[in-house]
Amino acid sequence: MVVSVICLNVIFGIIIDTFAQLREASSNIEEDKKNICFICGLSRYILDRDTEEGFDAHQNEDHFIWNYLYFIIHLQIKDKTEFNGAESYISKCI
Repeated sequence: MVVSVICLNVIFGIIIDTFAQLREASSNIEEDKKNICFICGLSRYILDRDTEEGFDAHQNEDHFIWNYLYFIIHLQIKDKTEFNGAESYISKCI
């Protein structure tokens, strides 16, 4: 009986520890989404310190993520024979 209680406590401890690690990883990802530019990787601190516009303007104007998606769709729709040099290179990289 004592051995089974100890084994169950060990298993429950492992489960609780695993969930704590998953929760921590999830919170780290959310923090990165809020504080790091997805495109260039610059942090909120650096952009707020070094630019007049700040992080929010950088993310919403300079590196607006939906514009990148629109460009990828544009490349998929456009005929490959009509690509310019930059479009050819980016299409090849994608």
